[in-house]
Amino acid sequence: MKFRPLATLILALSCHAGAVEPTGLRSWTSISGNRVTGKATEMTPNGSVQLVTKDGRELTIGIAEFSKADQAFLEEHFGRKAPPQAVTTGIHRGPLKADADTSYHLYLPKDLDPELRSPVLIWTQSDGAKPGTLQRFSEAADVLGMIIASPVEARNEGQVTLINNMAHSRSVLSKLGREFSINREAVHFGGDKSGAAAAFQNSAKMKSAGTFTVSGFFTPDMTAVNEGHHFMAGSTNSSNRYLTAWAAAKFGEEGTHYLYEGTREMPESGDIAIGMTWMYAQGLYENLASRGAEAAAFEKRALPWLKELAETSEGDAAYLTRMLTKECKLRGRFKQEVERLHSKLTRNPETVIHVKGLEALDDFSEKELAKYGNHFSPLPEHAPKKFERMSANLAEKYQEADDLQPIFKQLAKPTHR
Repeated sequence: MKFRPLATLILALSCHAGAVEPTGLRSWTSISGNRVTGKATEMTPNGSVQLVTKDGRELTIGIAEFSKADQAFLEEHFGRKAPPQAVTTGIHRGPLKADADTSYHLYLPKDLDPELRSPVLIWTQSDGAKPGTLQRFSEAADVLGMIIASPVEARNEGQVTLINNMAHSRSVLSKLGREFSINREAVHFGGDKSGAAAAFQNSAKMKSAGTFTVSGFFTPDMTAVNEGHHFMAGSTNSSNRYLTAWAAAKFGEEGTHYLYEGTREMPESGDIAIGMTWMYAQGLYENLASRGAEAAAFEKRALPWLKELAETSEGDAAYLTRMLTKECKLRGRFKQEVERLHSKLTRNPETVIHVKGLEALDDFSEKELAKYGNHFSPLPEHAPKKFERMSANLAEKYQEADDLQPIFKQLAKPTHR
């Protein structure tokens, strides 16, 4: 963890009667050993500390991100923090104001623990957030215990899209940091189409834990490969399927490309939950030393959901449990339960075929679709004969995977803008 400045934060120094005086200038240490010199001016009831550094930077940092000694000092200086205020969770809110120029829609997961540092996803819709924008993210948010927010003003505006998107996303993130206990190590970005391109940019510039994008692409001037883990959903009928596959290939093992049936629509909520679970779990289990409590909360939420998914969609449950057991450093009882569930699911030959079919589609994306996306020229009429033959072969080889047959067929057809 590093102390990170929030450039758009306007720090309001409290000067009313009875306010606790700021601390003196001192050296502060984070839980990971990083140091910064400054003075703490305020600690909010939810444990957010407002810090002004020696060189004038303004930071908002959760008290849990300080060393134990610094936490004790802060609680003694400002008075032990008041019990967290109860918040209504499991509902959509908005538009809310982040600052004078930025508003956003918000979803707080069910049973949000105000004392636990929560993961965050900032989602940027290409045409700006609307009241129903976050509806399909509810399932994923509840499974992950993740706060999800979407800026209204972060929309496709030509050449200024990336710059404006980052400014609005920073403002929303700053507001969330002041109101909730969030984990700065677990900030993720997402978006669709141009909003997805902006999510990649935000992730690279702000060193996020990862991205979840739909029909996402790199713009021609993007050269940085992002840190974190990246799940990219691409619709079969969209010309962006080539660009998305190419972007996924750029990330190598840190990225996954997932084809779903459709043109430009968003994936179903279940598909979103699968992708976001993969993205989130990758970073979570790589950093267990500092995120143990967060992992315990995730496991408590995720295990019942995985078992329910196994009852309603064996193929999807087997696909996700395979990724979790193969690619994530699970632990203890949770690891045993997920492995046991995966073993049970794969006793069904049809389920095994479904998973292998999805793996074949991922391979097809990397080796075939990705070849055409690097020119940043959508191919609305591209339907080479080779695709027809390959799609027909896939359909025949995985004919028992009924849910995948529409995807195989659509890959052979021309795409639409």
